[in-house]
Amino acid sequence: MNSKIAFKVGLFVLVISIIAGYLIIMFNGKGFGVQTKDYYIYFDSVEGLSQGADVQIKGVKAGRVDSISIDRGKVKVKITINKDFPIYKNAKAYIKTLGLMGDKFVYIDPGTPEAGELAEGNVISQAQVYASTEDMMSSVSQAAQKIAQFVDNLNKTIEEGNLKELIKNIRILAKHADELVQENRKNVRETIKNIKILSASLRKDLPVLIAKIDRAADNIAKIAGENREDIRELIKNLRAVSKALKEKTPQVLESMNKAVSAIGEAVEENKDDIHKTIKHLEKSAERFERILAYVEEGKGTLGKLIKEDKLYEDVRGGIKSFTKPFALVEKSQLDIMLYGEKHTGNGDAKAGVAARFSSRPDRYIYVGLLSNSNGSVTEKYVYREGKKVRTELKQDYNILFDIQYARKFLTWRDKEFWVRAGIKDTTADAGIDIKYNKNLWITSDLYNFDRDEVPGKPKNPQLDVGFMYKFQSYPFFIKAGGSDLLNKEYIGVYIGGGFLFKDDDLKYLLGAMPKP
Repeated sequence: MNSKIAFKVGLFVLVISIIAGYLIIMFNGKGFGVQTKDYYIYFDSVEGLSQGADVQIKGVKAGRVDSISIDRGKVKVKITINKDFPIYKNAKAYIKTLGLMGDKFVYIDPGTPEAGELAEGNVISQAQVYASTEDMMSSVSQAAQKIAQFVDNLNKTIEEGNLKELIKNIRILAKHADELVQENRKNVRETIKNIKILSASLRKDLPVLIAKIDRAADNIAKIAGENREDIRELIKNLRAVSKALKEKTPQVLESMNKAVSAIGEAVEENKDDIHKTIKHLEKSAERFERILAYVEEGKGTLGKLIKEDKLYEDVRGGIKSFTKPFALVEKSQLDIMLYGEKHTGNGDAKAGVAARFSSRPDRYIYVGLLSNSNGSVTEKYVYREGKKVRTELKQDYNILFDIQYARKFLTWRDKEFWVRAGIKDTTADAGIDIKYNKNLWITSDLYNFDRDEVPGKPKNPQLDVGFMYKFQSYPFFIKAGGSDLLNKEYIGVYIGGGFLFKDDDLKYLLGAMPKP
């Protein structure tokens, strides 16, 4: 073989190989440069489906069946399709028959984009196999047999005359029905009219009636639920009463009969005494009537009290005057305080007892007795010796007293402003207080105006500013603040506390005391 013939033979073989390779690739569903993706489908049966069968998406050829195998009792079908065809998560797969030849192929309904795209290599979960041509022919054959059997039964019925008799009876029934309708046409119209009226009335009134029934049912259920124990107890008591009546009624009736008999005997035996008693009652009634007539005429003290307005007014005025102090006591408020306090600047220490009496909500009187370590100036003596004047002061360290009157003069944003004046530590005193709430007071006092006369004592009066807090649930209070604020060398703080018994606490304590 020369070189030209060898070249031609080799070229021919190469071309044939290229054509064969192209056909193999095309028949496999893969072309040059075409990207594919694989999916899996599980069927109960794939009768007639073979490897290499077409895969269509919406009727368009998109790939081929790559392999068929059995996996856990199901038929596992692997398909390979063009990547240009999207498959979504709600896609459906079917095995259909192509033409009368019965070739099987896989039909894919790709689903909707809203469900999201199904990733490559996943399973198309919804799968169905349409009936084969053999199944269709079998169903047609069974239907033909049933039709033939029906025709035979129909012919048999006609031959035996049953159908003719049935038709005759239907005609008679239709005739009677028509006659019945003709005879009762008016009544039927009236009935239909009444039904329409009833329907309209029900349409209007029935919702209201149903709503009322629902409310009544809810109320009954609520009452029964809330009073279930009371109802049970009532039924229990009724049963007990019924039982007692059954047991005791004969005895009661017998006792009543005996009592009636005894009363009758007693009346019979004391007939004369009863007659005398009635006579006496009649005489007493006559005397009482005469007394009433005497009073009615205005005679006697009782008659004058009833008839004369002046005597009535005098008595009424006396009673009213007598009750005034009790009304004042009833409306008033009395608080008792036991307290002690210590001042750091001037070294003063106090302890005492006080009462606060309030006849009205906007005023009160404060009275107290206390001991004071600094005492107070009670007497002043002036002696003249020639041109010189000698002064002697008497300092009292015994029991001092407080008498003050307080009045509310302003209320602003639920805060009450009070002014006080009187005597504190047996010296003149003035103060302004703020009632912040029912437990907290902000207080101020300006007193000890005469201590500038005592050698070695501050020249300015004493000014204390602080607060007093009463505990809500206990009869205790505390007080603290700045002391002697007008004298630089004596400025300090004071702190104290004690017991505060209000009117209600005192009533409770007095009520709890043992009776003598």
